[in-house]
Order: sequence, then structure tokens, then C-alpha cells
Amino acid sequence: MTTALLKKSLELAVERSGAPGAVACVGIDGSRIMAEAFGSRILHPHREAATLDTIYDLASLTKMVATTTAVMLLRDDGKLNLDDSVSKYIPLPNLDRFKIRHLITHTTGLPAWRPWYMEVSGFLDYLEHISDAAEVAVPDRARTYSDMGFILLRRVVEEAAQDTLNDFCHRRIFAPLKMNDTLFNPPEKLHARCAPTEYCAWRHRALRGEVHDENASSIGGVSGHAGLFSTIFDLEKFCVALLNGEIHSKATLEEMTAIGKIPFYPWQGIGWWVDAWAIGANGYLPSRTAFGHTGFTGTGIWMDRESKLYAILLSNTCHPSREERDNTALRRTFYSGVSSVFYPRTCNAHTGLDRLLRNKFKEVQGKRLALLTNSAAVDQLGRSIRDVFALGKSLQLQYLYSPEHGLYGQAEAGEQVDSEKGSTPVISLYGKRKKPGTEELSQVDLFVIDLPDIGARYYTYMATMKDCLIACAESNTPVLVLDRPNPVGGLISEGPIAAVTGSAVCTAPIPIRHGMTLGELALYFQKTLLKKKELSLSILKAENWWCDLQAPECSLPWQPPSPNIPNADTALMYIGTCLFEGLNINEGRGTETPFLVCGAPWLDADAVIDAIPKADCDGCTLESVLYLPKPISGKASNPKYKDKLCRGIQFTITDRYRLRPFTVALSVICAIHRHHKELEFDPFFDTLAGGSWLRKQIQDGRSASDITQEIASSLVKFDEERPRLYTTLQERRDDS
Repeated sequence: MTTALLKKSLELAVERSGAPGAVACVGIDGSRIMAEAFGSRILHPHREAATLDTIYDLASLTKMVATTTAVMLLRDDGKLNLDDSVSKYIPLPNLDRFKIRHLITHTTGLPAWRPWYMEVSGFLDYLEHISDAAEVAVPDRARTYSDMGFILLRRVVEEAAQDTLNDFCHRRIFAPLKMNDTLFNPPEKLHARCAPTEYCAWRHRALRGEVHDENASSIGGVSGHAGLFSTIFDLEKFCVALLNGEIHSKATLEEMTAIGKIPFYPWQGIGWWVDAWAIGANGYLPSRTAFGHTGFTGTGIWMDRESKLYAILLSNTCHPSREERDNTALRRTFYSGVSSVFYPRTCNAHTGLDRLLRNKFKEVQGKRLALLTNSAAVDQLGRSIRDVFALGKSLQLQYLYSPEHGLYGQAEAGEQVDSEKGSTPVISLYGKRKKPGTEELSQVDLFVIDLPDIGARYYTYMATMKDCLIACAESNTPVLVLDRPNPVGGLISEGPIAAVTGSAVCTAPIPIRHGMTLGELALYFQKTLLKKKELSLSILKAENWWCDLQAPECSLPWQPPSPNIPNADTALMYIGTCLFEGLNINEGRGTETPFLVCGAPWLDADAVIDAIPKADCDGCTLESVLYLPKPISGKASNPKYKDKLCRGIQFTITDRYRLRPFTVALSVICAIHRHHKELEFDPFFDTLAGGSWLRKQIQDGRSASDITQEIASSLVKFDEERPRLYTTLQERRDDS
């Protein structure tokens, strides 16, 4: 079945891209799972079928298979250092400003490409052209994919190795791995096996067995950026050897493919691309340890350092003409198929903040900014939003605004937080003030919001955002929301739609578990609460996240969004167990597992658990426990039943996707109501529940299943009407 799905993905990739054909190989740790050829390798002047021994022009895969590998072998041999000046190996003007590291990570500032092939007269002439271009290049400012850096690397390798790039790669890489069909400038006898590319107007001939890249051709067909030819099976040998430490040590491979090597563009490794995104043109595997590269002619390799999965795709999409190629469709379709087989329920999500960094801050550049955020707003590397903004050196941050718990998440629930003066004032919107001032907004061109929410109506961050949106609408200040995945997913709604709103813990007529990201909530507020006010609202969506996935599947660092939400399990159970705050039941504050335990001195936990229908607790186990709520600085200074022994119920999640935390908590409350006259409802319960209806249903003796069934139809209607920015994983795969 697996092989059939992969084969189908290859066929669809060829059909959707308009490629003549393609070959692909997929395996794990040297065990081949699929090797297939589909379509043709030549269409004109006659048709030939693609075969598994077809030799393809690898184009920019040369950068990885040959040049990067050679550089790192020489580095590990002690023949060069990545921090060496390029001028040590190429004594030409302007090259002293570059390190080898700049060349191999595309951070020189050199242009991506120039059509110098029409005027150069050999490799040295080409180096001099690059030297001239380097006069205005500024390294370490941005990542700009550049062939020129890798052309320079050919000379660096040759000087360090005292050998030609061609001979060094053959001796140290291709021959030891028995990659017998991997070479520069294939001899005439191999041309019949080569997949042709296109008719070259500059060379006045159709290309077959001759490098497609004009610049590589102009310097003899051997270059650091292009010129290598190979087959699917030779590249399989390379991938297996690389993943198994037979080319580089494990430490070197991790160094090459680690995320964050370049602070301002963490998705560029040493040579290899890392942690790619689904909407990119290069295909990808949804794993933080995946790395890969592609080539202009229609080639691509993606591997996963952790699972040792490799997926190789070779095509000649530029045959018969580059004008007809669609490498994006080819790669996305094939690698989406690979992902659906080997990564059925995981993703390497990127937040709106990650996208802002990747976009070089273009959405906020040159604008005076206000920022509503807290310390939980981190990028995929765990860096705070303030540290990320510092990478955009010219950003103008005028004001920082913080929600409940303060900018640093240090304050307890309900605790008033004071503002802070400084070069960038930190203004608390949980205390004396609820929204930005008119005078402040007059000094701002854009109001940015990045608040890690947890998908529960009780959470006050959406109320703070709503007040900010209203203030921005009144002052005509545009708003940009840097969106994030909803940690409890975006596919499930739970709990009654609030009938009574207006409090910070119930600010809108939405379900308790509403299924929306903060960006979708902003769109909801724009649609429902700002009808008479114009609001310029933009959402920078999260990428590589699908609404049926929850936090543990996103591969993002968990930074507690508030003191008593230490992990994703707590965030999920909070949807139900926060209701205990409105009862004379301790909700776990004063313990190390807030919202994952509840209790009271008078509770008969065993009797309550026995009375709960098993169906109500699907995806969760309940166990009776004894615990002692204690004051915890910054989390619970005065917990309910402080220093009193509580008989409690501990909630343990066994299946996040089957679990309905509201149903579980409601069933517990219903059982307690039936067994204990001691149970008391505080007025705050109605505030949390969005009105008195839920309390009355419990007091009338209705079961949790009856109550949730009555709610169900309203949830379906709400889900159909609410804003939706994200699709499910299956919808994404169907689209790909």
C-alpha cells in the first residue's frame, strides 16, 4: 500500500507539472521502499521512456552533493576553516570581506545570478567578475541565494585540496561510495542515458549530456554551483551514507543541518536548506530535522536526520523548454505524498512571527510600531518576540502593551500589573487601563498583536485584544496580527455559546472551546463587534499548521502563556476544569498540576468517579488522589483550601483527539452535585459559563451527555459561520 501511494504521488507530480517524466526513490536507513520511473526522459525529436538508470543534470544539487560535501570534508581534515577569509584562497580585491561561511550559507550579499556567460573567457575571468560585484556586497545582512558564492567555493576547494573539484569529489565521495554514474561532463558514451534539457539559444543546440546552466558551461562544465550529473541509485547511496555518518560524522551533519545557524534566517543550514514550509516552491518534509535542496532542472532531495528517511526526485522539467516547467507543482505534489505516508499527524509549524522574520520584516519596516504581547510570544527557536524584533535593527518600537499576567508572565491570575517607564514604555492593559490611549496611537503607524492564546473563552487575552481593536478602529490605526496555531486545535468546539458577555473571561458569544486562532478571533471581532467602525486588519497566518493538529504535533517550543498553564495537557483540560473556579472545589492551584486535578476536603472522589459514565471520559482517565494545596509564589498565593488535605480527582490525558475536556469536567460536576450537598456554585460560575443556563441544567439533575447533546446543534451552526483561515491536514494533502 505504501509503495502504491508513493508511486501515485510520482505520477500525479509528473502530470500536474507538465514534466516529460521523473524518477523517484524513497527509503529509510538504507532500506529501499520505492524506486519508480514514470513518463518519458525525452520528448523531442522522439520519445524515450524514463528509466531508473537515466542520468539527470542535477543543476543546483551540485551545491550539496559535490561542493558542500567537499568543503566540510576539507574542514574536518583541517585543510580549511569556515571562518577563514575567502581572500586566503582567492587573492582578488573585495573578497577579504567574506568568510567561507558566508559563501556556503548564502549570506555574502552577492547577487543571485548574472548572465556573464556571454562575456567571460574562462574560470579566472569569472572570478574577477565576482570580485568586482563584491565591491558593493555587504555580508551578514540578509540571506540571498547566490550561485556566485558557490562558484567561489570551487576555487576554495581546489586551493585547500590542491586538486581539482572534479577529481577531489571523485576520489573522496563518488568512488568510495561506488557512485559510478555521478560525474561532471559525462562522456559521449553516456549521453544516450542522459535526460535532455532544452534547446540552448546561446549554444545553438539541444542539450543532452551537457550541463544546462550557461554559466557552468562557460567555465568548462565543472562548477561549484552546477554541472554534476547522476542517477537515482547513485544519489540513494549518497543519502544513506550521509545519514549513517559514512561521509561526515554525526556531529558534522547536525552542525550542517541545524536550525538557527543564521539568526536572521534560521532556515538556511550549512549548504542545505532546513525546516522548510509547505507553500514553498521546493517541496518539504514536515520535520524539524529534515533538510534538503533542489535544482533548476527539476531535481530534489529531502532527508530526515532523525528518522533517516530519504526521498529523491529527479526530472527534466525544462525539456523541451524552461518556459513550460513547473517545478513547484512537481515537488509539492510528490513530497506531499511522501509526507502523508511517513508523517501522518505531525507538522513543523511556523508562526506569524517566524514568517515576519523570513519576510525580512517587510510588513513592519519603516513604520512606528506598538506591540501587544508577552513573554510566551517566541519564535520556533524559543527566542522572545523582543529579541526577534531586535534582529530588524531599524524597527521603530514606540510602545509595548501587556495583557493579564504582565509582559513577563510573572503575575498571578487577576493580579493588577503596573506599567513600566523606559525608552520603550511597557503599558499594562490589565489594571487601571484596558486599552491603548488615543495620544499613544497617534504616534503609531501600525499596531502589532502577538499573544499566545490557548483556545478557551475564559482566557482574558482575547478580551484585551478586542479592546485594542476597538481603540485602533476609533483612531484609524492599522492592526497586524502575527498568528499562531491554536494549541488545542481548530476543529472541535465545546461548551455552551455565551448568552451573557462583557467580562474579561467571557467577552464574546462564542463556545468555551471556540476552535479559533487569535487571528481568526480578530476577524470575528471585526465582523461582529466593529460593524460601525472601520478597522484595517491584516493577519500574518501561521504556516505548516492544519486546524486538526494540536500543540504536541506542531514541534514548537512551549512557553507557558500564563503561570498556571505549564504545558499543552493543562491547556487542553483547562477547557473543562476552569469551571471548578466557580465552585467550592479546588481546581489544582497550589499544586504542580493546576487544572489537572480537582478536589475538596469533603469530596468522596471514588464515589464520584464510579458514578461517571465511561463514555464521558473517552480519552482520559480519572484517579482518586490526596493532595495539599500550598501557596506558590507567582502562581497561587492563596489557593482554595490552602494547607488543607483535599480528596481529589486526577485527570490524565490518554488521547487528545478523542478527549472532550468540557464533557469530562461537566460529568464530574454533575456527579458531585448528585453525591454531595456540600457543592456550592459561586456567581463566578455563571460568568465563566456565559450565563445561568449551564448551572440550572446541572441543578435540575440533567446528565452531562444530555446537556452536551442540547448544545451540539448551536455549535455546528457557530462553526459554519465563524472565520476560518486554516484547513485540515487531509484537505491540504488533497489540494496538493
